[in-house]
Amino acid sequence: MPTLNFTVDAALLRELGERLVGKPHVALAELIKNSYDADASRVTVEFLPDRDRIEVRDDGHGMDFDEFRDFWMRIGTTHKSRQQKSRYLGRSMTGSKGVGRLAVQLLAERIRIITVPKEDGRGWIEATVDWTKAVRAGELTKAKATYRKLSSSPPFDHGTSILLTSLREPWSAERARDLATEVWWLQPPFRTPLPPSQDDTGRFTITFESTEAEVEEAFHNQMRAVLGIWNARMVGKNVNGQVTLSLEYAGEAPKVYQYQISDFGHAAGEFDEAKNLNGGDFEIRIFHLWHRQPHGIKVGDARDYLAKYGGVHVYDGGFRLPYYGDPKNDWLQIEYDHSHRLHKSQLLPESLQVRAGMEYMPTLGRIFAVVNVDTSEEPGLAIMITRTRLDEESVAFKDLWTMVRYAMDLYANEETRRRFAQKEREQPSASLRFEAVEEVLEQYQSEIPSKVYAAVIGQIQQATEAAVAREEAAKRQMGLLGGLATAGISALAYRHEINRQFASIERIAKDLAAVRTKDRSLAESLTELAQGLSSWLGRARATIGLFDYLADADNVEKRGRFRAEQVVQDVSSQMRFLTTGIQVDTRGVDKRLLLPKASLVEWGAILQNVFANAFNAMVDSDRRLLQVSSRTTGRSHEILLQDTGVGVDLDDAEELFEPFVRRQDISAERRALGLGGSGLGLTIVRLVAEGIGCRVGFVEPEAGFSTAFSIGWRERT
Repeated sequence: MPTLNFTVDAALLRELGERLVGKPHVALAELIKNSYDADASRVTVEFLPDRDRIEVRDDGHGMDFDEFRDFWMRIGTTHKSRQQKSRYLGRSMTGSKGVGRLAVQLLAERIRIITVPKEDGRGWIEATVDWTKAVRAGELTKAKATYRKLSSSPPFDHGTSILLTSLREPWSAERARDLATEVWWLQPPFRTPLPPSQDDTGRFTITFESTEAEVEEAFHNQMRAVLGIWNARMVGKNVNGQVTLSLEYAGEAPKVYQYQISDFGHAAGEFDEAKNLNGGDFEIRIFHLWHRQPHGIKVGDARDYLAKYGGVHVYDGGFRLPYYGDPKNDWLQIEYDHSHRLHKSQLLPESLQVRAGMEYMPTLGRIFAVVNVDTSEEPGLAIMITRTRLDEESVAFKDLWTMVRYAMDLYANEETRRRFAQKEREQPSASLRFEAVEEVLEQYQSEIPSKVYAAVIGQIQQATEAAVAREEAAKRQMGLLGGLATAGISALAYRHEINRQFASIERIAKDLAAVRTKDRSLAESLTELAQGLSSWLGRARATIGLFDYLADADNVEKRGRFRAEQVVQDVSSQMRFLTTGIQVDTRGVDKRLLLPKASLVEWGAILQNVFANAFNAMVDSDRRLLQVSSRTTGRSHEILLQDTGVGVDLDDAEELFEPFVRRQDISAERRALGLGGSGLGLTIVRLVAEGIGCRVGFVEPEAGFSTAFSIGWRERT
C-alpha cells in the first residue's frame, strides 16, 4: 500500500515564533538566554535604530558546523532539556523549546549569524536567513539558511554574534525596560567581575548600548531595580577602628551611629595599626519580599535571586572573594546564631538593646551586602594561599567581622523594636502573622526535611493570599463606614442652622404662652400648644446634644487619658432624652480610672452606640436598668455595661459586629431619631476601639442582668 509523508507549511515558522514567544522583547530575551546557556561571561546588545539594526554578541563557546546544523537549523530541539547543565560552567539551562531562533523573526526580516567555536581547529561559520523568503518557501523543509564554513582568522576569539536588520517595529524605552524585566535575574549583582582565575557560574554581564540615551537608561535602571526594593539599608565606613554607620529605612531619614570596633571581642584593647583593621567600608541592604513588588519584579524571582546571589560579599582591592559571600559559608555566623536561638547581641551596648532583640535578624537569603577592604593597605589582614584567602585568626579579620556584625546586630534590634511598637499600636494583620511564621521557618530551614519545608511554605503562602483577600474585604467595609462618616459631617454642617430654627420656635412658644384672651377654651389650647412646643424643643436639643463632642474642635483633635467616670456620666447626660423609665447607674466606675489615650469623639462614638443598644434592648422590659462599672486586675482594666433587656446569645454574638447585622426590632420613634436600626453601631464600636488599643465584646452577665458588654485594655509599662 503506498504511503505519503506529512508536509509542513513554511508559515508555521512565523506561527511558532509568534505563539511561543509572542512579544518582541521576549524574543530578544531568548537570544540573551542562549548566550547564558553558551557559558558566556558577557553579552552585549547593541541597538542602533538610526541604522535599523540590533546586534547581540557574546563570548560563549560558540557552535561548530555540526552543532549549527543539528541544533540551530533544527526546529524544536530538546537537547537543552536533556542536557540540563551548560557545557563548561554547569549552569542550569534556561531554554528548552528550541524556538529561540524562530523568535527573532518578530524583531527583524533578516538575520546574520557569525559563530566561532571555543575549540581550536574547527573553523567558524557565517550564515544568513531572510525570514520573508523562508516563510514564502511553501514547505518548512524547503526554508533555507545560506552559510559559509571559514578557516581564516575569525573576527573574535570565540562566541556568537547575531545581527538583526530590517527591524519590524520601533523600540521605545518601555520596550527596553520590558526586556530587562525578562533577563535581570541572569546577571549577578556584583559590581566587579571575578578575576579570571576565580571564574564561576555567576560571571555573566549584560551590556545594553544604544544611540538613544533614554532607551539605554531605561534598560539599565530596570536591571538594577531588584537591589532598589530594599526595606532597610546600612552604610558604614571604618577609619582607624572608628566606624560611622548610617541606618536608613525606605522612605525615612537615616540615623547615624558610631562605634569603635577594636573595643570588642578578640580585638579588645588599644588600636594598633600593625594589627587592627585600618580602613574598610560596607553597604548592607535588607529585603522584605512579600506581596507585590515594584518595577514588575516577581516575588518568587527576587527570592530565588537573593538565595543565589545574596549574603555578605567581601571585595579585596576591587576583586570579589567568592568564599565570603557564598551562601553555604556563614562567615558572619548569622545562620548559626539563628539555629542556636540567640536573643541578645554580644556586641551592642545595653542602651541599644531591646528585649529579644535578635529575633528579627534577617537570614542570608534576605540580605545583599558588599564589604570593601584592601589587603595591600592592611598589614594585619594576612593573606593565605587557601580558598578562604584571609587569615581568620588575625586581629584584623576579627575587626572586619565585628565591623559588619555590629551593624547587623544593630539592625536586628532596631527591627525588633519597631515590630514590637507596631504590635502595641495595632493588632498585626493576618497576612503579617503568616509572614512572621514564614520568617521563623526560614531560620530553621536547614533542620526541616526539604519536602516538608516546601509543603509547609506552600500552605502558608496560600493562607497569606486568603488573608490578604479578607483584609481587602475589611477595607471595603471601612469604605461603607466612611460614607456614613461623611453623612455625619454633613449633619454637623446643618447644626448651626438648626439651632437658629430652635430659637425661632422658642420665641413662638413664648409668644403663645403670653397671649391673653377671655376665651377660656382658646387660652387652654394656646397654653397646651406652647407647652408642647417647649417639650419638643427640649427633646430636640437633647438629640442635637449627641453631636456636642463633634462640634468642639478640641474634642476632635485633642487626645488624652480622660477619667472614665466623667466620660461615662457625660454620655449618659447627652442621652438622657432616651432614658425615660430607664435607670442608669454609673456609681460602680472607679473615680481614679483613666481611659486609654484617645479623643472625646472616639469615646463618644463607642459609648453612645453601646448605650443606644442597651436602651433599645430594654424597650419592652418591666425592669429597666443599665449599670456601668469598672474592674481592674493587675494592669488589665475593663468597663462593663450590663442591662436588663432582651439579652444576647453569646454563641452568635460575634456576628453582631458585622456590618448591617442586627437582631432586635427598633421602635419607630427611635428609628426616626436615627438611633439604631442600621446594623452598623457595633461595627463602628469595634473599629474605633481597636484603633485606640481596646478589645470589645459581649461577655457573661452577672446575676440580675441579661446582657453584658465589655470594653477592656491593658496598661503599658
